[in-house]
Amino acid sequence: MTMALVVLVACEGQKQAIQEDLPAAHATKALGDVQAIAAALKMYQATFSALPDSLGVLSVQTTVDGVTGGPFLRTLPTPPANWSAYTYEKRGEGSFVVTAAGEGRTVSAP
Repeated sequence: MTMALVVLVACEGQKQAIQEDLPAAHATKALGDVQAIAAALKMYQATFSALPDSLGVLSVQTTVDGVTGGPFLRTLPTPPANWSAYTYEKRGEGSFVVTAAGEGRTVSAP
């Protein structure tokens, strides 16, 4: 009986540690993904002297004004469970931000 109680307590401790570490792991994955997407957007911008209208064009070969480039990503990354889709917003002067949110956290790049 004592051995079973020790094992049960140890398992509960491990379960709690995993539950606490999982959101941090998700945030780390999402941050890596938004950084990869931002790098692909910069390559697109360097190739075509403009930002794309959507993230979808990053994973296909594209021709703009006679210039062909890409794909800049093999596929668009899938966000972690319980996270929003990656969003992309153009800002003034050729700048942009890529963002995702989930589990009470938000990550963005660049």
